[in-house]
Amino acid sequence: MTEKYEKISRQSLKIISQIAYDVSGIILSEKKEDLIFSRLNKRLRENKLSSFEEYCILIQSNPDERLQMIASLTTNVTAFYRERHHFQYLSKLIKSTFINRIKNGEELRIWSAACSSGEEAYSAAMTVADVLTTLPIARIKILGTDIDNSMLGLSRKGIYSIEEKDSIPLEIFNKFCIEKQNQFTFKKEILEKLRFKSLNLIAEWPFESKFHAIFCRNVAIYFDKVTREKLWSRLAKRLHVGGELYIGHSERISNPDVLGLRPVGLNSYKKVK
Repeated sequence: MTEKYEKISRQSLKIISQIAYDVSGIILSEKKEDLIFSRLNKRLRENKLSSFEEYCILIQSNPDERLQMIASLTTNVTAFYRERHHFQYLSKLIKSTFINRIKNGEELRIWSAACSSGEEAYSAAMTVADVLTTLPIARIKILGTDIDNSMLGLSRKGIYSIEEKDSIPLEIFNKFCIEKQNQFTFKKEILEKLRFKSLNLIAEWPFESKFHAIFCRNVAIYFDKVTREKLWSRLAKRLHVGGELYIGHSERISNPDVLGLRPVGLNSYKKVK
């Protein structure tokens, strides 16, 4: 029997919204009350709680549950080669800007920020591997990060339903994927290029690395203007000159030149200084 909960009180809504903002920068207005109610019902059931008031007490004292709450409130919509033009840009970027540096031993580094269940990161890995087929000794590292540990678990497994195969170009699938009954995974040459780590984008980043390309798509839409602009600035600083930042189709960087960026395509920006 499905548990039925009372409507969220204004006080509980305020607590949930404030914690969501403090932890992850996500903005939850009162207009999203129905969404909050429906998404968090499962959290109440799993914690065997009878009200949202009890849940508020829990999230105020339990950091792990706060992250579970954030994961429940955000949408994990992803697919292989989603917004395919970005992967075409990545292919062109490597060929036109970084190929000689890679040949000379420079490690190619790509970051899939907010990687969800990993499709974006694996798409980037296959794109890179395809471009550098004739350069097997190339050093390649692709970092996938997300705040949701359950999504990271799926990313690390690297096993997907065969239905997702249709999103991958057939030539690429045949080259880099291994089909197993109703699922598929990736060949070793793809798997060994990827690392997945837990990361909250608005917290401190425990690495100083710079990247040749960064994917940060459909994340900033959850943030207010201040948080969003701070994120763009931090990401720009992590790009090598000549590198590119790819953002979501409904996202914009208002003053890219201030960040040393220049628009170069659909929702794509190149680091120019």
